[in-house]
Amino acid sequence: MVLNKCSVNIAKPDYVTNLSHMNFESMIYILLFIFLYPSVSAQAGSEKNYLRIDRSLPTENNDLTVTSIGGLLFNKNAGSHVDLSYLETDANGKGLTLDVGGSYVFRSKVSFFVGMGVALGYNWDNDDYIASYYPEVGSIYEVTKRFGLTVSGKRYFNLYDKPENIVKLGLLFSY
Repeated sequence: MVLNKCSVNIAKPDYVTNLSHMNFESMIYILLFIFLYPSVSAQAGSEKNYLRIDRSLPTENNDLTVTSIGGLLFNKNAGSHVDLSYLETDANGKGLTLDVGGSYVFRSKVSFFVGMGVALGYNWDNDDYIASYYPEVGSIYEVTKRFGLTVSGKRYFNLYDKPENIVKLGLLFSY
């Protein structure tokens, strides 16, 4: 028979083994949790929807620069976000990630939020995949009904060799 003469090699794809210190299955569970748990805030009748554009600047201790654009949704005290981020460092090169996350929002004149997120992407200078997670804390100030400012801080884990701390300043556009 022809089938007896064929050999089948089954191996792990390279992208699964390159997910620096993070098990692929646990990453899937984290993504499912983030997509399913804050789904309450991603309904069509959300209280506030924003387009967010923000950027971090390098510091003495950290040469990471993150520029991102994405959506931010608030519904009562729940929040969620989806961002496309461009990462650039002198040591590790350039990369692109898709960030998703959920947060708890303290609503007032200046709103504060605390949350978690996951960033998945690719670094084309190192030819490597990026899989990291981060806690995030920030604030939002609405200057007008359609325009606002945001400040947020993140601590990326498993991004590169060591945890990376960044502070991002940004603009919000409500629609």
